Amino acid sequence: MDYELFLLSKVSNNSLGEMLGKFTTEFGNKKASLSCNDEEIVIGSELFALALEVEDISDIAFVRNHYNLDVNVCIRIQLFGSTFYQGLELLFKIMGRLISHIDGNLLFLEDGSAQLLRMEKGQLLVNKALDPYQTKYLTTSLLSLLDHPYLEKEMSH
Repeated sequence: MDYELFLLSKVSNNSLGEMLGKFTTEFGNKKASLSCNDEEIVIGSELFALALEVEDISDIAFVRNHYNLDVNVCIRIQLFGSTFYQGLELLFKIMGRLISHIDGNLLFLEDGSAQLLRMEKGQLLVNKALDPYQTKYLTTSLLSLLDHPYLEKEMSH
């Protein structure tokens, strides 16, 4: 399953990549790989791959216009099918830690358009207008891994 995480961050891309690698190792109890090139910074684990975009900012411009949210970082996420739920749990722990470190806007999209989470002005919102599949995995116990209070709100796609 593919996701995208957009952030408004004052941290450099390299520092953010290192932070994501550290959190992945810390919460996943296994070493994460980190590789960098001119286009992206990739954090790999046996549960998922995170690709922090360095060059391609077209997704960022789209989110700013379509979702009216100021962001400056795009992280593409690929969860692996055989370990989907474990990967999702690890991802939510990492996002919870990111929320406390970045202190900025956040948007978590499924398949490039379905808003699942949105953080704006310090308020975390969870979309309550979910399809049956999203309802199955976006549970209260998963959301508790964010370790952050949230409100449920109907959000458009």
